[in-house]
Amino acid sequence: MTLISQRSATPMRGIDHLAFVTDDLPATMDFYTRVLQMQLVHVRRVPFERDRGQPPHDNLRHYFFDMGHDQLLAFFEYPKGLQRQNRDLPGGMQHIAFYVPPEKFEALLANVKQQGVDLIGPIALGGRFWSAYFYDPNGIRLELATNRLPNPGGIVESVLQSEAEAREELSTLFNDPATVQSWLDRMPLKAVQTQ
Repeated sequence: MTLISQRSATPMRGIDHLAFVTDDLPATMDFYTRVLQMQLVHVRRVPFERDRGQPPHDNLRHYFFDMGHDQLLAFFEYPKGLQRQNRDLPGGMQHIAFYVPPEKFEALLANVKQQGVDLIGPIALGGRFWSAYFYDPNGIRLELATNRLPNPGGIVESVLQSEAEAREELSTLFNDPATVQSWLDRMPLKAVQTQ
């Protein structure tokens, strides 16, 4: 029998929205509605205001798509000709992984391929992870992920580890056993109970 140590409640429910940048909003709208079957749900302009950490351009288009589970994916339309970000440098976003329920996974992969998008996978990544990868028109790396375990449970529950697994990995980051233990004490861990 497998038991899971208690998870603490987070004050957040999940993602409200992720905001990315495009310099071709029509192509982005087409891709996310046609290839990923998201619905465009809100369109607006955003005036520039100083000292808010917002984009440094005035009157930008800011369009929102429903990415499921009451969460939004948004894009700001920046001027053409700006330098592209490098997803593999610190501070960059390496990729977005969208969870797809197992019963919908193959159909969505088939749609992505049918739309002429180059798709890598699906690939078994160990444990519950099965993923396929591709790029949107902006060069953003996307992942469709699913769980092919017999009793998948929730997303967070599916990634919980035993104390030994977590200790082994944390020990590669921290040399001090007390620091490792401090992090283990804060993590929900899967425990195996024998009968």
